[in-house]
Parts: sequence; structure tokens; C-alpha cells
Amino acid sequence: MTPTTSAPPAPAPTRKPSAAKSPGRRKPALALPLEPAEQEPVKSHSFSLPDSLMARLRAAVWHTQTKEDGYENASQLVREVLADEIERLEAKYNRGRPFPSVGRLRTGPSPEGAVRGAQIRAANRRAAKEAGGSSGDRT
Repeated sequence: MTPTTSAPPAPAPTRKPSAAKSPGRRKPALALPLEPAEQEPVKSHSFSLPDSLMARLRAAVWHTQTKEDGYENASQLVREVLADEIERLEAKYNRGRPFPSVGRLRTGPSPEGAVRGAQIRAANRRAAKEAGGSSGDRT
């Protein structure tokens, strides 16, 4: 008997284009079940990013939003890129499982940033003192 082989199933798309776009701008949404994160309500969060990175993000969204693999908006791009990176970290450091939940992360500069800030403030005080400015005494 000759073994029969069938073609492997086509891989599932990793992104689901949105159906909210104007007609003709993007293929219609694929009928895929929603990922758990897509079923959750969204909440606004604040992150510090360099202006140049934000400008590149806005430009990338603007110039690719009508492309097959473009993004509807910056939030969609950030969500998907973060999800991919978190999955990579989970696979590498936690056997592919989600990390245990934690409370709030500390805010403020990293230890390196705190040192850099202290060095900048010290240099500014020295420069002010040399220029005849305030010596820092509060009398």
C-alpha cells in the first residue's frame, strides 16, 4: 500500500486585520477566534519614550496603515510588538509560561539613570559656583 500524504495545513495568520478600516483599504477581517488579550478591556498607560522613537512610531503607522501587514494605529502596533516580546521572554526564561503576576513596578530612573542624574546635578552646581552663582548655601 502506498502511503498517502496531504499538504500540511496553512499556518494561521499571526495578525488579524481590523474590519474597521474604510472599504478598499485593507482586506476584510479574518474569522479567527479572539486572543484572550483582545477580549480584555483596554486601559491607558503612561510610558516614557524618546521623542525620536515616538516620531518614528507615528511615521511607521501613518505610512504603512494601508498595507497588508500595517497597523490601524500606534496602540495596535505597541500591543502586538509587546505581546511578541513578552512571549519571547517567557519562552526564554520561564519555559514558555507566563511569569507570575507582580504588583506595581518601581517608578523613577533606573540605578544607572539615578547616577547619571546625580552627576549632571553635581556638574551644574560646580559650573554655577565657578560662574559666581549660588554656592548652594542657604543663608
